[in-house]
Amino acid sequence: MKSLVERPGADRIPLLHTAGQMLSHRGDTPWCERLLANYEVDAEQELGHSRTLAKLGPMLGLMGTLIPMGPALVGLAAGDLASMAYNMQVAFATTVVGMLIAAIGVVTLQVKQRWYARELNDLEFLSRNLCDEKE
Repeated sequence: MKSLVERPGADRIPLLHTAGQMLSHRGDTPWCERLLANYEVDAEQELGHSRTLAKLGPMLGLMGTLIPMGPALVGLAAGDLASMAYNMQVAFATTVVGMLIAAIGVVTLQVKQRWYARELNDLEFLSRNLCDEKE
């Protein structure tokens, strides 16, 4: 374990950074609890990016659908079917793009949630074994 947390660049990997901090603060239970809490906050912040994609995708898709609907209806009323057809294409395309963005957000959110849950379980295990022991 010690060789993993001492390798170059380990401080950029949150799991290894937190594990290294736990190793250096062996037996200090309050410090280890603080490290776990900070890791959870950092994980939630990272998950926020995927949540934003999942929520904004449909909103932007709906906006992109409704905005060209006005000109499409004007084209229909004026008898300009070519204009109406073009605006309807734009409306449907933006709906599909919005749903694609949301799907990417949902899939990445689920994957990241599993990763962070597994890493948090590992860190809690380390905390119980390293930080609760007295030197």
